[in-house]
Amino acid sequence: MTEGDVGLSAEMHRAADLIEAQSCEILARYETELRAAHHVIASDPVALSQALVHAGQIIADVLTSLRAGQVQVDRSHGTLARTIGASRAASGVHPHESIMAASFFYGAVLSTVSRLLAVFADPLGLFARIAMTLEQSISMRVREAMGSYTVFLLERMQDAQLDERRRIARDLHDRIGHGISVAYRNLELFELYRDSDPEKSIARAATAEKAIRETMQNLRAVTSDLHSKETLKNLEKALLHYLETADCDGVDVRLQSNGDERWARPEVLDEAFLMIREASHNSLRHAGASVLLINVTITPHELRASVEDDGCGFDPRQPPESGGVGLSSMRERSGLLKGLMLVNSRIGLGTQVEFLIPLETGAPA
Repeated sequence: MTEGDVGLSAEMHRAADLIEAQSCEILARYETELRAAHHVIASDPVALSQALVHAGQIIADVLTSLRAGQVQVDRSHGTLARTIGASRAASGVHPHESIMAASFFYGAVLSTVSRLLAVFADPLGLFARIAMTLEQSISMRVREAMGSYTVFLLERMQDAQLDERRRIARDLHDRIGHGISVAYRNLELFELYRDSDPEKSIARAATAEKAIRETMQNLRAVTSDLHSKETLKNLEKALLHYLETADCDGVDVRLQSNGDERWARPEVLDEAFLMIREASHNSLRHAGASVLLINVTITPHELRASVEDDGCGFDPRQPPESGGVGLSSMRERSGLLKGLMLVNSRIGLGTQVEFLIPLETGAPA
């Protein structure tokens, strides 16, 4: 080892000692900047604690790399990164917020380091080594956290899809299976009464015909929902088509749509349609309502939709008597869009289901 190498090694060890002595100050500055920016992580004690521990691990990587003379990242710390990724996904914290927090930390470290290195013979060389370690250490943690974040959301999406499949299965059984069963039974009775009681036989045939007709309508409604594999392009037209095929007899259905749908991404419109359709379906099937009001308002920053009926209402605190998952499915979908679902219902006084979905676009193109 040359005299220059020995000198450089001593400089890096000295820099590591100075940074280690200032590590608490760096973490305090990081926390202060998060709070000053009203960052979502700073408002959650658990998330803030995780972020500070994470930051301490990154500082440890910097110290180890300086003392070793080469970049070294402790990959065992990826476990905490994965935990953070899953917890932030569960809390609805967007990855953009994590990137912003990392930026705050990066700035806190470099501003402190630049002041400490001013007295060194080669401050730029040391600064470059530290910046490189920060980049690799933070990048490793971001990759681990994003992997965990994505897995969590995929599992949530799969759960929502399973709920939707269960709902479709129930509709097939309850609406179509029941209708076929009624028709079959009445055709049996038609044969039984055809010779002995022609009047009863005709009545049974009429009942079977009505059951088949209703079953065909239900089947068309279900298959039209499943037929298209394309992303929804027009929410209002999709809702009108649904209402044309739905059983709205005796119900005054009113649909009002305001705003420009180009403010919302097609996949957001797709999810909004499924939620509004489910809420409308529940009202038409279970509420015994005489009026159903569907209102959709789209602004540059929010999609707001409500489905309101004057039916029998229910207690939202109690599990549904049918054992269905309609409410949980709608709440799941709105959560995946970082939105809210609000249910206001009282027995005998009707029900209102409202969806508030934030949008990320500006004015329509």
